[in-house]
Amino acid sequence: MKKFILPGIIIIAVLSWFLIRTPLARYYYDRGLDNKQDEMYKKAGKYFSRALTIKGSFNEARFEMALNESMLENKREAVKLFSDVIARDSKHGAAWFHRGVSYVNLGEHGEAVADFSEAIELDYQVAVAYTERGKALIELDEEQRAFEDFTLAIKTDPEYGPAWFQRGIRKANRGDLDGAAEDYNMAIQFDQENPEAYLLRGSVMANLDNFIAAIDDYDRLIEMDAGYSGLYKQRGIFKRQINDYRGAILDLSQAVEFYPDDAEVYFHRASSYANTGDLDLAMADFNTSIGLDRSNARAFLNRGLVWLRRGEARRAIEDLNTSVGLDSQNPQAFYLLGTARAINQDITGSVAEFTRAVELDEDHAMAYFNRGISNGILGMHQEALADYNRSIELEPGNPGSYHQRAVSRINLNDMEGGCEDLRTALEMGVQEAEQMLRMYCRDGENVIVR
Repeated sequence: MKKFILPGIIIIAVLSWFLIRTPLARYYYDRGLDNKQDEMYKKAGKYFSRALTIKGSFNEARFEMALNESMLENKREAVKLFSDVIARDSKHGAAWFHRGVSYVNLGEHGEAVADFSEAIELDYQVAVAYTERGKALIELDEEQRAFEDFTLAIKTDPEYGPAWFQRGIRKANRGDLDGAAEDYNMAIQFDQENPEAYLLRGSVMANLDNFIAAIDDYDRLIEMDAGYSGLYKQRGIFKRQINDYRGAILDLSQAVEFYPDDAEVYFHRASSYANTGDLDLAMADFNTSIGLDRSNARAFLNRGLVWLRRGEARRAIEDLNTSVGLDSQNPQAFYLLGTARAINQDITGSVAEFTRAVELDEDHAMAYFNRGISNGILGMHQEALADYNRSIELEPGNPGSYHQRAVSRINLNDMEGGCEDLRTALEMGVQEAEQMLRMYCRDGENVIVR
């Protein structure tokens, strides 16, 4: 009888093991899930491993272990485990999808594209899979296919914000700024906590010259404490663009605290100070900006303008010469240089500078106007008349052009034309024209006083 006891015990043990191994494996699996949820990934991995040791066919434990390895940054091990899951169940859409994510993290984007395609075929998180496949395609320089994938993701789930966001980036890269703005709007509508969407939409709005909208996006980023550098600096620059100079100064002063060696911050704050009439503060900031970066032509130009406003034409000429040396294609620099030379009594030199300005910008009305004045001072009234004609053609609302043209017309003995211009100038508010009318013009006849 005893000879049957041992085999019987073995059979009972084997049966008991088969009866308890599934719940035991499930117990360890559940413990693994609990630890994974608490972000205790190393401990979770041990429980998943025990579950698989007990029951090697427990594919969901293998899948969760693969996800856990991904969280531990063990990317290659994760790929191996996902591959094991797929080998046991080729219809496991989540395994295909997450192996694709692991391939992306390994930089193996071709493999990722293939896996996301399988996930889409298996109808697993289709909008997300299209979006992730699109991102992988971008890494493979397949921009058009990526664009199509983001569009398919949106069609699949119109409320999936990341797809709108990614397509917005592609549209911006193509130069379709209006389209990009629309996509960023949708991305933010469905994900109001995506700081990068606000950042990129703000950039697009600025490029569309909608600085108020750009400021709104930067307000939100600062409110979110998004962690991007340069937010105060950029918002200050945007505020300067809408002539909110005081607001710009406040933001740029914040930026100076963070970046005390940023020449551009001082430049924009200096320009804002200049526009509020704080010329001493503007000069101090321009000096600092130029001290940090002597390659900024605009800094020399704007400091030259401050010198002009302070009545120091010689110093303005020095800065403006430096500016045109750095950038010989800026008509405004030559215009200001012409103005400075005229103030400094170099009338011939001023004509040359104004001429350079209109060569670069044939629609620069003030350059024609000021060149007309200089030509008139030189007694070249025919040339002055041509300049005033062009100035009036470009800016018919400038009363000074009519007044000065009257002077040249009278000097050219065109009394009728001169008197007509004087009357126009007087109607437009030039009181000096009244005295000239009395001197040169009478009803029905013209009198020249020599």
